[in-house]
Amino acid sequence: MIWNWYLVPLVLLLSCLTSFSWAMRKFFSKPSGDNSGMKVIRATSASFAVIHIAAILLTPDVSARQCLTASTLYLAALGLFFWSIRVNWQSSLSAAFSPDCPRHLVNRGPYHWVRHPFYCAYLLTWLAGFVATGRWWLLPTIAVMAAVYLEAARREEEKFAGSQLAQAYREYKKSTGRFLPKPGSWIPRPKMGLRG
Repeated sequence: MIWNWYLVPLVLLLSCLTSFSWAMRKFFSKPSGDNSGMKVIRATSASFAVIHIAAILLTPDVSARQCLTASTLYLAALGLFFWSIRVNWQSSLSAAFSPDCPRHLVNRGPYHWVRHPFYCAYLLTWLAGFVATGRWWLLPTIAVMAAVYLEAARREEEKFAGSQLAQAYREYKKSTGRFLPKPGSWIPRPKMGLRG
């Protein structure tokens, strides 16, 4: 019955990877085409996906607690990802590292607490692989992807700072965290009149 435990994280990892790949092809717009940043994300995530799949397959002695914790992280990543998709369905976002100027600011759904819920979902997925297997050699994959997402988020925030939404975005940043909610952000705050 051990195989049942490690197949659950594998199925959830594949569900996350498939969902993220679908969004890159069908949801996110690419106003400047396929940019170099997107190529880096595609290459690193594809390589690391193979490594994470191999780690799960090479770790058949996963405990029930590891399986449950990793599965919770994978499900949280999927939930956050599709919640973010739903909030942006009417006006999709541009892909990471796109140089276009932001046209609107979303502050509802997961954006009420974090500025970059998609990147948070991706990071939860990479973290879940480590939790599922306990393989220390997966930690560099998390670090590399975190660095890539941090750079993508930094550039997106620079775009807002140079746009007509600069003041609204400064106010929005005061109450939201980049990837994790700010302490106290669960307390209801007044609406800021932003499109979302």
